[in-house]
Amino acid sequence: MPGRPWDNNGPLTAAEQRFDELLRQGRSEVRRSDESVRTLDVHATNFAREREIRGEYLSRRLIDSLEEGGWRPFSKRSAQQLVIPIENAVITGQVDLRAAELPYLLEFVHCRFEHAPDLRQTRLAGLVLWHCRFPGINARNLSVTNDTVLRNCNSIGGIVDIADADLGGSLVLNDSELRNPGARAVYGDRLSVGGALLGIRLQVAGEIRIPGAKVGGNLTLSGGALRNRGRYALNGTGIQIGGSLRLDVDPLTRRPFTVAGKIFLPSAHISGDLRMRDAILEPGVSPPRRGESKYDDPTSTLIADRSEVRGDVQLDQGFRSGGTIRMVSATVGGDLRMSGAQIDLGWLRSPRASVEEPLRAVHIDGTQVLGNLEAAKVEFRGQFRMTDVRVGGSLQINKAKLDGPRTDVLLASRVVVGSNLDARDADITGSMQLQGAQVGANLDLRSTYLTKPAWHRHRMAYKASLDLRAARIERDLVCAEGSRKFRAEGTVQLRRATIGRQLNFWGCVLGDGTSTTAINAFGVVTQELTLFPSEPPRGRVTLRQAQCELLADNAELWDATGGVDVEDFSYENFTTPFEIADHDRVEERLAWLRATTGGKYQPGPYDQLANVFRGNGNEEHAVTVLIEKQLRRYQAIAKATRPAFRWTVRLWSLLQRITVSYGYRPLRALAWLLLFGVVGTAWFSFHELVPINQDDHPVWNPLLYTVDQLVPIINLGHDGMWQARGHSQWITVLLIAAGWILATTVAAGISRGLRRER
Repeated sequence: MPGRPWDNNGPLTAAEQRFDELLRQGRSEVRRSDESVRTLDVHATNFAREREIRGEYLSRRLIDSLEEGGWRPFSKRSAQQLVIPIENAVITGQVDLRAAELPYLLEFVHCRFEHAPDLRQTRLAGLVLWHCRFPGINARNLSVTNDTVLRNCNSIGGIVDIADADLGGSLVLNDSELRNPGARAVYGDRLSVGGALLGIRLQVAGEIRIPGAKVGGNLTLSGGALRNRGRYALNGTGIQIGGSLRLDVDPLTRRPFTVAGKIFLPSAHISGDLRMRDAILEPGVSPPRRGESKYDDPTSTLIADRSEVRGDVQLDQGFRSGGTIRMVSATVGGDLRMSGAQIDLGWLRSPRASVEEPLRAVHIDGTQVLGNLEAAKVEFRGQFRMTDVRVGGSLQINKAKLDGPRTDVLLASRVVVGSNLDARDADITGSMQLQGAQVGANLDLRSTYLTKPAWHRHRMAYKASLDLRAARIERDLVCAEGSRKFRAEGTVQLRRATIGRQLNFWGCVLGDGTSTTAINAFGVVTQELTLFPSEPPRGRVTLRQAQCELLADNAELWDATGGVDVEDFSYENFTTPFEIADHDRVEERLAWLRATTGGKYQPGPYDQLANVFRGNGNEEHAVTVLIEKQLRRYQAIAKATRPAFRWTVRLWSLLQRITVSYGYRPLRALAWLLLFGVVGTAWFSFHELVPINQDDHPVWNPLLYTVDQLVPIINLGHDGMWQARGHSQWITVLLIAAGWILATTVAAGISRGLRRER
């Protein structure tokens, strides 16, 4: 139709004529163009002239159509919005709809744009691009009432700029490919999407930048592939998602979500779940430089510091990462699931990856998990750092493999777990640091191997394999045999720990000789203490100031290469009680105490053992222990005495031991008195003494004379009436000495008995 302003640039092409005819009909039911037109290959290099639609013509035609009242595409008879399809066209020139208000749903199918469409400040009823190719889209501040669809599209060498756009429906990017390597592929700062943001099987080379975006539904990139090595692949700082963030497997093709670069989600708010099950994350070819803080993680693949996820965080099953998973000071309303995940930083060889600053596989310091933290069967090559983490439920790392030789491979100081902390059948290469941990139920390390503990470069010594200093466990701490033996090459550090019920070391293997201490249980408080290693610990066992109600131990414990320190160790009873006839067990236990003191005099262990026996009514066993204590006491006194006088101490000790057992068996004195009385009476029966004064005419009685000499506190008058000479004189001296010795030891025994009664 000559004379119309849009015809001034020349005759219309076939594609323009079809578009003009469609628009002139003004009916929303008219949806398709001529079906005889073959589908356009948008990736071809040459096109027929009839395929072209000038961008200027398209823009002017859409805008001017609103002013032609005779055939307006909207009528009062129908509130339905008109769909304007443009199919199988090559759009040359610039499509410029900036600031236009078009009540149309524009649908481009199999179209190729030679230049990026300009949709800045444009208001549309809807926008659909299917199987299209374009060098980016300039759609800043775009406003769309319904869905915005870029499906099966290719953006090559440009930016899809949708910053500050307001999309009333969903944004669909399924099966599209956006390529702008080394730069931004999607620029969507402060983007607002009323529905979901879907990018299923989306492939991006470059950065998806959507900080501050608001998405009313799910943000789904399942089966997608993001590539921006060494940079941000997805930048969602402060993003707000009304549903879930799904970066997982595409359920249709079973293709996993993959990333080469960083997923950056600090301060994100996700009302649903963060799903990354079976995802594969690669940090890039080389790590960026470390910042000033030693807490930086230069090889991070996921950064979600201060984020809030009200549902679950799923990093489990086939999840793989070649860099750090970092969620510092985050909040997880459900479970944090990492079961079966593999995070490997072994590929990195950097001088910064030192013993003091190991590379971290997982860094979740200060994070709060209201549900459970599940990390069973994980394989982490790098540090698992979770200092000050609070877990409302249980923490599970059963059958885990944590590989960080000579480093703190699990750093969980001051962790708080509401229920159980289970690490059964795990292989921990490095040290487990759990200082100040609080566990609401059990800490179960049954069948776990702790090898190659961390090295402390300042002290020039190995750290503990398991460090539970000042920890509080409400029920049991189990380091026992299960499917295999519990093994700890380094020290098991339990200093000042509190275990509510049982501390169990049954069937364990402790120490490898590199550390001086195998177990340090200084000041431990528990109800039941089971120390039953399967072989002698290689190192010292320290039980100083520990407290328990029941004790179970064996000979292997007391054969520890460094000895057993039991000074001020208090216990109330043994798990297997002693019977009155168990003399061999008593002697065995005394042999253990002798072996562990190293020749030093330590009265406390003997007093403690005697108190236990006495509390059970086994007074004879208690006396046996106290006699052994006095023997060690006199041995120590003899060692401290000058060599010239040591024999006197030893003689005095021998006399007390063979006579009245240091006063603990005073009835022996009667036997010795009877023996000396019989011997003295027999001697003096054949050796009558000479009276001192013949005029008194004393009557000789050998029995009364012997008794008068033996008992110093009784005077029968015979000792002053007779004169002993020769051998009888020495027999008299012997009787007097024996009497005083027996009297002294009996008095000591009576005083000890009175003190015990009090």
